[in-house]
Amino acid sequence: MGPLDDGLTASRWDDEYRRGRYVGEPPLPFVSRISTVLKARPHLYQADGLYIGCGNGRNYLPLIDSGLRLYGLDVSEEALNGLTRERPDVTARVIHMDFRRFHSDRRFGYVVAIQVFQHGDGTAVRAYFERVTELLGPGGLLFLRVNSVSTQIYHAHTVVEHTEAGGLTIRYDEGPKRGLLVHFYSQRELERLADGVFTPIDEPREDIIWRSPPKRGFWAQWETIWERR
Repeated sequence: MGPLDDGLTASRWDDEYRRGRYVGEPPLPFVSRISTVLKARPHLYQADGLYIGCGNGRNYLPLIDSGLRLYGLDVSEEALNGLTRERPDVTARVIHMDFRRFHSDRRFGYVVAIQVFQHGDGTAVRAYFERVTELLGPGGLLFLRVNSVSTQIYHAHTVVEHTEAGGLTIRYDEGPKRGLLVHFYSQRELERLADGVFTPIDEPREDIIWRSPPKRGFWAQWETIWERR
């Protein structure tokens, strides 16, 4: 896998959650789409799912409360401590672990990965999708939201990689993710990752979020839903 410092990633996110990251923020609209798609497929709605990067529950808890049987996994102990303090009922369903170290004999009906498959470089990205392929049975769904190359990157950074399919990896030199490698996807890159393995249920679309002043520019994220062949 590409260079990705597990300890540094966990430390940076622990710091973010201590500062109140996502506290009081509403879930992303994508969460509603996830619920709608699964409810239209009762065999998947009733199956176990895995939410990778569940954090402090901003998007995870609304999915649980919609009736999903969903396990949560996150690298940040701080985030999971906050989540289980708020909702002790989910304690048995959350796992403190880096996804790259996660192994399961079971196959899940669906996987949710919101703004998590962007940590690391192109090699790490490919490894994420290989792991998801192993965890999903045929007909299983992947709900994916990741950085787009259209993003106007705000904090000082160094570009360390351009992928053949138009993606890029940066190392943040300043800001809350200082020192971390973060990947930004092109649409062509997503299509290549899906090719031969997944069929799109929802084609990739960009969600644009303008930053609040005094910050400038916008953040762009791809949202897509894939079905495992």
